[in-house]
Amino acid sequence: MMEYYHLNNQITDLWNSFNVSFDNYHKEVINRVPSYLNKPKSNNKILFIGLNPAYQERKVTHKNYINYSFQHDISVDSIINFCQINEHSKNPEKPKWYYGKYFNILHNFAKNLGEDGFEHCDLFLMRETDSKIVKQMVESEGTLNEFGIEQLNILKIHIENLNPKVIIIPNAMASEYYKQIILQNSNVDKEKGIYYTEITNKKIPTILCGSWQYGRLDKYTEAILVRHIKTAIN
Repeated sequence: MMEYYHLNNQITDLWNSFNVSFDNYHKEVINRVPSYLNKPKSNNKILFIGLNPAYQERKVTHKNYINYSFQHDISVDSIINFCQINEHSKNPEKPKWYYGKYFNILHNFAKNLGEDGFEHCDLFLMRETDSKIVKQMVESEGTLNEFGIEQLNILKIHIENLNPKVIIIPNAMASEYYKQIILQNSNVDKEKGIYYTEITNKKIPTILCGSWQYGRLDKYTEAILVRHIKTAIN
């Protein structure tokens, strides 16, 4: 069994705190189990950060074997089980669970960088496929609200625990939130063409990109990005 990651206690507390804040379809979204985080096994890996996990309600495996209804007193065993499913969804050797539509391109990109693997997490933890819904839930009057900010505070702790060698955010909306809140709207390093995430007195090279998931990264842009990121890592 996977080791329990105590940062997940903060996620449960957050879901319990904000559950009454939403109604209509947003209430349905927050009533789904959040995307609990896996405890880091190693560090110095590439870290990809997405916007939020998709809600794979159409996938037969998920529909028939998983109850995504969030309970305020969710058990440690249940959280570990969801973490295991999250891990399988990134692993092509687990075809029953693997979400290749999203992760194939990340595996290929890491391989082209000469890396033997990568870490992945999301800015926000709601399981929802429509990014417009995610935006509505984490923003109030055009700025990130408390629900969104608290999730990014959890992300900061997780990044510190992961201690990645480089952070890549291949999503335009996620990049914008990350730049505003975590990078505090800092400017790109004009000489090196990268941003830096400063956590615990360490400056982690950070690449902000538009959306190139789901196979939309052409080979020419990929070649440029691979070369650019190898330079950043070195």
